[in-house]
Amino acid sequence: MRHLLLFLFCLTLSHAVVSIAPVEIGKNPGITGGIEASFETTRGNTEKDEYKGGARVQYDSNASFVTWAEFSVNYAEASGVKNTNKTYVHLRYIHTFDSQKNINWELFVQSQTNEFTKIEERFLSGGGFRFHLLDQMIGNVYLGTGALYENISYTTNIDNHEDNIRANLYLSYSKELTKDAQISYIGYYQPKIDAFDDYIISNEIDLQVHVYLKLFLSLKLSYNIDSKPAIGVKKEDFSQTTSLVYKF
Repeated sequence: MRHLLLFLFCLTLSHAVVSIAPVEIGKNPGITGGIEASFETTRGNTEKDEYKGGARVQYDSNASFVTWAEFSVNYAEASGVKNTNKTYVHLRYIHTFDSQKNINWELFVQSQTNEFTKIEERFLSGGGFRFHLLDQMIGNVYLGTGALYENISYTTNIDNHEDNIRANLYLSYSKELTKDAQISYIGYYQPKIDAFDDYIISNEIDLQVHVYLKLFLSLKLSYNIDSKPAIGVKKEDFSQTTSLVYKF
């Protein structure tokens, strides 16, 4: 029963984002979204519990703008010892220019926590421009440029509280391989504007395959670099996640 309640909790609240594919204004008019979940319990020679969940709700005006919110949580224990505990919340608004449909402006806010990188909270707010570079035959490619304000609170007394301004550059790509399979990629480069040796790089690739009705199988790989992490924290992180996604 405890495991069932935690599973439902993940579905209700929802570091896996339901979809990393670039959003095209007018492609899915109205309200759409998805729920993603992964759950593992092992007993016997290996004692392990892991819970991952995410949810996304999106509204597309079908003409000039799209906005969405994402929530996720990831928690795990091995032999009764907690080894993963992180959350993620993101809200974004994208608006097109009337004369240039391939150029958009965007605003976003984000909050995330990660106990094992000693981040009590990392809060971001920023904006910029997004450019549509390629079409459906090759795949959809978007280039984003802008800036963000970053506020970081650490769980230790050793690391300083940070307030930073970073450039925000990203490349976003998606391609329908077949009518039932799509591959997507997003990569971010976020250097401090006054110290380019302090940067964050994140990469994520996602293969989604249609399983049945509105159910999809998601295979994700992510690789992240923080050049100036908290003291005692490794600079690089890699993860692989397999989960089910329900879209509505």
